[in-house]
Amino acid sequence: MINQIKQWARLGIIVLLLSGSIFFSGSMVGAQTSVYSPWSNGPSTSPSYFPLTVWLQSPPNIGEYQNIGINMFLGFWGSLDAGSMTTFGSMKMPVVPTQNSVGLTSPQRSWIWGWDQMDEPDNAQSNGSGGYGPCITPASLISTYNGFKANDTASPVFLNFGQGVANTSYSGRGSCTGDTAYYSQASAAGDVISYDVYPVANYNGQLEIVATGLDNLKAWTTQCNCGKKIIWNFIETTPFNGGATPTPSQIQSEVWMSLIHGSQGIIYFMHVLSPTFREDGIFNYPASVAAVKSIDAQITSLAPALNSATVTNDASVSSSASSVPIDMMEKNYGGSTYIFTVARANGSTVGSFTVPGNPNGSVTVLGESRQIAMSNGQFQDSFAAYGVHLYQLSTSTSATPAPPTNLRAVAQ
Repeated sequence: MINQIKQWARLGIIVLLLSGSIFFSGSMVGAQTSVYSPWSNGPSTSPSYFPLTVWLQSPPNIGEYQNIGINMFLGFWGSLDAGSMTTFGSMKMPVVPTQNSVGLTSPQRSWIWGWDQMDEPDNAQSNGSGGYGPCITPASLISTYNGFKANDTASPVFLNFGQGVANTSYSGRGSCTGDTAYYSQASAAGDVISYDVYPVANYNGQLEIVATGLDNLKAWTTQCNCGKKIIWNFIETTPFNGGATPTPSQIQSEVWMSLIHGSQGIIYFMHVLSPTFREDGIFNYPASVAAVKSIDAQITSLAPALNSATVTNDASVSSSASSVPIDMMEKNYGGSTYIFTVARANGSTVGSFTVPGNPNGSVTVLGESRQIAMSNGQFQDSFAAYGVHLYQLSTSTSATPAPPTNLRAVAQ
């Protein structure tokens, strides 16, 4: 059903500085090139930009999505037309449509930040007679990818898989069910690889399946022998099939579980399909709108930290409940250590953190208006089911350097 309505359809003035954007941490000890720097007309390379996208929405909806922090439209229903490109350009909203001659030659071409492959090619495909045939072969996808690249090497190609990434026994793949080697082969057909799974709608609220899918996709894309892939994923925001409505805390948990497990871009699914179709269906649910707006604002404020290198073999966490693991990601940026955490199970627990090099002081819990005392490099915090906590620890008394201006030129 979703597959029937989903088709893969920089703000500011930016110019490439040297080979990419410089990312600062405490002191300027080096530079990190943006993952989007290989493309002169791809997503922004600014350290202050993190992709927060919405799937398959029409140009008249741009304003309402900009108001809640969306910074890219992913997918376009039907064939991209000149009028829509004019709207995307005038509203300064980047878009990733299916490649066609209008997009390739448009005066607003600079607002196209990538090209989309077909959606969920790993699933069984309609045979046009009410039944289903096999999935699309990796060879066919690679052929399409090569065709896109023959027309344009300046923009990345996006490829989205279905829930079989997270649930390897998903029967919706038909004769391809269980073929996980498919994903490593088909990943050669995209530069940005994503997948969708909706745990509130389809998995009784077991949010941890989001993390399972990302872990699988990261592993499989490294096996393709086709270069490092950028990983994004989908997040549900509505009761799109008439079922349960994701709560604000569930939306937050899915987003931060995604980021902690390596997602480099968030794609929101905003439709309502039944009982009455609405493309921008999230706006039927004010609590979901408020949640997405708050999450987007927080991610945008933390973008320079999120875009910096992940720290490994430093901070650690243990959970008081063995059945409720706590996932974490550590970043060092601007004189601070950031520890982003989520409980990956439907149960409460207490996390005990150890942070070498931070003997005493306090830990700021971002977005919660509270602090936690730290002693001998250790602190504790309580987690509700699928709870999210984001911590900031000061690691330097030096002034935080301002992030550099991203200087990649974008048409006005």
